Amino acid sequence: MGRGRAGYTLWQRARASFLGFDLPVRPARAAVPRTPAAVPRQPTGEKSRNQRPDVRAAVGWFELPVLLSSGGALTAAGGDAVVLEAAAPDGRIAFLVRSSGTDEVSYSLELVLRGGAPGTLPLMCLIRYARPDGRLRDLLVPVVQGPVGPGASYVRLPDFRIGTSWTASLSVPVGLESDWDAEMVTASIGAALNETTREAWRRVREHVGDGLRGVIDGALR
Repeated sequence: MGRGRAGYTLWQRARASFLGFDLPVRPARAAVPRTPAAVPRQPTGEKSRNQRPDVRAAVGWFELPVLLSSGGALTAAGGDAVVLEAAAPDGRIAFLVRSSGTDEVSYSLELVLRGGAPGTLPLMCLIRYARPDGRLRDLLVPVVQGPVGPGASYVRLPDFRIGTSWTASLSVPVGLESDWDAEMVTASIGAALNETTREAWRRVREHVGDGLRGVIDGALR
């Protein structure tokens, strides 16, 4: 049996060698998974111009693929192309990124709720990505189970580009404890691309406090 070295100090190894006995081999420690840091806040002020935005995944968040495919199957409805398909770690939400346009390509995101019963609480997912100017953009996307088939929401991704680093939060039920920045809510509702998504926001307003309810009503007008 070889002499154990891992897990012992230099003094312990020297003493064992002097006395002529072998130190028992200690089993290696199992690797401890790295716990992501807290959700980073968007830098503000003068320093933010020279800082790379931090979009690392945090607890309750996960990274989405960065590289988008150059092509994709054209959809029958809008003629856009699906350039990325991904899913949340819990399998509850599917993410489909679509591109449209030729000279100046724009991107949109469809969130599809897998499973769930009609009438349950709406779920909210927060998307975060880096804009070309180096600042972060946060986008709230609600998803509600439809009466027939999976629930889905469809939003534009302003300033999103191929190679953009981005993360998403796990979807969480909306409730009275939900607390989002009013400006973020307004911008997120403005990003809705169809009436289904706006209807999801109307469902959200039924379950939040009076303050957020007023913000949602104002943005939906």
